[in-house]
Amino acid sequence: MTAPRSQSITWSIPVIASCDVCVIGGGSAGIAASVAAGRSGAKTVLVERYGFLGGTSTAGMVGPFMTSWSADGKEPIIAGVFRELVDRMIALGGAIDPATIEPGGKWTAFISLGHANATPFSVEACKLAAMQLVDEAGVELWFHTSFIDTCVENGAITAIVVHNKGGLGLIEAKHFVDCSADADVAARAGAPFVKGRESDGLMMPATMFMRLGNVDDAAVEAHARAHPDERLFMSIVQKAKEEGRWNYPREYLLMAREPEPGVYRCNITRMIGIDGTNPRDLSRAEVQGRRECLMVFEFLRANCPGLAHAKLLETAAQVGIRETRHIVGRYTLTADDVLEGRRFPDAIGRCSYPVDIHDLRGTRSTLIMLGGHVERATLSAEDRAKATTSAKPANPAAPTFYDIPYRILLPQKVGNLLVAGRPVSATHEAAASVRVIPPCYAMGQAAGLAAALAARGNVAPADLDTDVLRRELMAQGAIV
Repeated sequence: MTAPRSQSITWSIPVIASCDVCVIGGGSAGIAASVAAGRSGAKTVLVERYGFLGGTSTAGMVGPFMTSWSADGKEPIIAGVFRELVDRMIALGGAIDPATIEPGGKWTAFISLGHANATPFSVEACKLAAMQLVDEAGVELWFHTSFIDTCVENGAITAIVVHNKGGLGLIEAKHFVDCSADADVAARAGAPFVKGRESDGLMMPATMFMRLGNVDDAAVEAHARAHPDERLFMSIVQKAKEEGRWNYPREYLLMAREPEPGVYRCNITRMIGIDGTNPRDLSRAEVQGRRECLMVFEFLRANCPGLAHAKLLETAAQVGIRETRHIVGRYTLTADDVLEGRRFPDAIGRCSYPVDIHDLRGTRSTLIMLGGHVERATLSAEDRAKATTSAKPANPAAPTFYDIPYRILLPQKVGNLLVAGRPVSATHEAAASVRVIPPCYAMGQAAGLAAALAARGNVAPADLDTDVLRRELMAQGAIV
């Protein structure tokens, strides 16, 4: 049978929910956005394609949470919904307080710069804690529901089209918060965006996480102490390369301990040339990622101290995507904003994470700290040889955080939409800092609260008094 060249289909799609604020995506930003909107009294709906919350933290198994403290480790800079989640996970026995996490240890894959005050956690604790927070905020949850499209009139979204076991449905709202991680809602509504690096559109590589059990913690830590000037297992990988036993594009093997003894989260695999908005690329990444997890696991068991009897517990439910779309917002965060620790009058959060760019074509990542210091271990051998000129020395007077301006959450051309999380308006370099999980919670909380305030005042999010928004955020425990 030959399919017709074209076919006109008329859908009759029922309205299945109406609300003040609709949040699309139940990952880090979406959790915080829905909790903030719900607590402010707005009727809030959260749409999530899985049957649990957490996004990359749970389905992607990305962990630990990177720092929520200032770069000097002297004060927390991200609190609010994020801190509540952490406290609940600690109470469940599934996380360790970031205040106690020193740099360069087992909890942060033995990385020092930029990795103090991270939060080790278990996936299941995150699922449960997030569920509690959202449920208690009175949010109407639509699990197993996928966003499909937008209905737009006069530059505003009137409803979104979703699909679930009941078929197609419309969710109407006064304001929408795109926490899809890829700006899917913004793109379908006609908001302008760019993809990846501005010069060529290339995006950072994808990673399939895996969890290992039955690891000899003492042996792994002893090896790390014996090689303090390199990343974990770097010398072992280099030797295997020289002997032709390793041709994989990684020069070190990132393994971070989970709260449970002998269990490690592995951030090792690397899929280059993946467009996370392309379903063919995503499918290829899932297959390739699991194939590479098995290959890396076998290498670890055969070559690395403490891993001889390790067990592969699981691979993530979905591949981890670092970068896709960046909306073009009312302001675009830049590398200079990040590295110089700039302050903004419309600040809705803070971040201290380095510019962490995973090589778009090669083997490693480069960490550039606030103030401009480049971590030598992240440079290529060629760049390390000239690091005296290419890397600034550590600066004791370097800024300890930068502000996240509200305007990067506001896409152009769509009046009742906010975007929070990874695809906010930022350059490739700036996004490499603000993309990590704690600031995504901060941005999500601000976006959800802003949407609720806009609905209450019958104004566009861009017309909100940011001083009022900042005061309301602080009343919810956020640090701005």
